[in-house]
Amino acid sequence: MIRATTNGVMKAYRVNLNKSTLRLNSARNTVLTERNFNSYAEDPSAAAEAFQLRRTFMTVSSQLSVSESVSRKFDTAYGAIDSVVSMVDNAAEGSAMKSIMAAINDTTGSGRNALGTELVQLAGSIVQSLNCKYGDQYIFSGADGLTLPFEWVGEGDDRKLLYRGIEVDAAAGSDALASLDYISQMESRYVDVGIGLTEDDNDQLIKSSAFDSVLQGIGVLNYGMTEVDGIEVPQNIASIVYRMGRILSKCDSETGEWADPADKDEFLALSKQFTESSSELKKYHVDMSTKANYLQNNQSVLENTAYTLNEQILAVEQCDLADAITSFSWAQYCYNAALKMGNSILSESLMDYMR
Repeated sequence: MIRATTNGVMKAYRVNLNKSTLRLNSARNTVLTERNFNSYAEDPSAAAEAFQLRRTFMTVSSQLSVSESVSRKFDTAYGAIDSVVSMVDNAAEGSAMKSIMAAINDTTGSGRNALGTELVQLAGSIVQSLNCKYGDQYIFSGADGLTLPFEWVGEGDDRKLLYRGIEVDAAAGSDALASLDYISQMESRYVDVGIGLTEDDNDQLIKSSAFDSVLQGIGVLNYGMTEVDGIEVPQNIASIVYRMGRILSKCDSETGEWADPADKDEFLALSKQFTESSSELKKYHVDMSTKANYLQNNQSVLENTAYTLNEQILAVEQCDLADAITSFSWAQYCYNAALKMGNSILSESLMDYMR
């Protein structure tokens, strides 16, 4: 009878001691991990909420990463276009327009020849500015970031400007112009920057729900030929500047007379088209500024969203460390008390058994 009672007491003690041990270990893990739960079973409701929050957080983090990269790319692009605009700006000293106006008014040979050299060099600088890179990708090469956007081939009057290997100053109806039309109008690379990224019923991307990260150099400098005062002239601003430079370089070095009477008419037609093309360039410049500002604002929104989501995740998953330490201390106290009680029970049970 005494042995049966002793066994019952010992069994109850072992059960209670195991519970105290489990509570102590759980409290210790909470303090060490600073988490309210470490498995779905511990708190199914909170775990489900945390899963949803973390999935949303991962999506926003991905969008933020893409947005940051695209924003830096567009900032770099804006800087490059800004430098080109300064080269053609009417008011800027040393600009193409200043040289053009000086050439029209200057009748001296040395003056026109020198201005011609300046314009030829300026055309090269314009192209060089748009051959810039972001990382290992050419910014203004459209969807083909590994190919050099612009390249001069040939010399003198036969020199031509190519965009991704295609002649820029292509006439209407030519294969080259058709290729450039396709590149400028059809090439795109849509990325998710948090706008929504939605597809229609035919699984086709709704373009307004994404951001097109492609930048076309020919969209900046223009391409093709047009007629001004009955004369065919290029629309690409670098080609215009280069052609004008070549015309001035051929002027008589002593008298400043045009090498050919038709050169003056072509120069004046080119100057008119220069004004038109530079105006288009400035519009593109403003558009780029709008896009760059949009990306910066969008990035700020994504950063705030990511911060808020992280705070929500911590609120669900992270424990109150002060409460956790208090609970651990209480669990430790209860465990120690259980051990002391065990010593007392074991001593009394042994004496009862010996009787």
